[in-house]
Amino acid sequence: LQLDPVMVQPPGGAPGMVGFGVCYCGPASRADRAMALIWRLGTPMVDGVTGMDYVALQRLHDTDDPRAVAAYLKSGFVSEITAELVTSIVDGFDGHPERATQILFQQSGRAIGRVAPGATAFSQRDARANMLASVVWPYGSDPSAHIAWCRQYWAGLEPFTYGFYTNDDSIELTAQQVASNYRQN
Repeated sequence: LQLDPVMVQPPGGAPGMVGFGVCYCGPASRADRAMALIWRLGTPMVDGVTGMDYVALQRLHDTDDPRAVAAYLKSGFVSEITAELVTSIVDGFDGHPERATQILFQQSGRAIGRVAPGATAFSQRDARANMLASVVWPYGSDPSAHIAWCRQYWAGLEPFTYGFYTNDDSIELTAQQVASNYRQN
């Protein structure tokens, strides 16, 4: 059972949300037992958990019009979720009426951590999660304030990270940063 925490502030002043992305990849006959751990926490405000085909899951956020929205993203691996990191996340988080603002974690560890660091190009085998901060705004509008905010927010979070998933941050990376990220691999 995988839980990916997410905090989102939608555009337009809509109420924000904190929740979990949930993924269970096992026998369907055991899904309810696995989910019982979460449902014991209380009744969620929104429960969209349902069985889903893998390809449908991968296409869940696809759009037919790539011009619909624009986005900016920063990410980094964390080995520990400390009280200081949580404080930095919450204190620095700020919505905006013209953008969606979010921070989320993609769970790592477990099977990923059982592979030797030098076995593949990915060397951060001790990462507990990939932390991502992003902003999304209507395509064609001026992105400068949104990107500036995300960079400033990330500056307060980056000290808690080490390394990053290269595909997430490819826009601004230098060849040296990419090479350093892969360490000896």
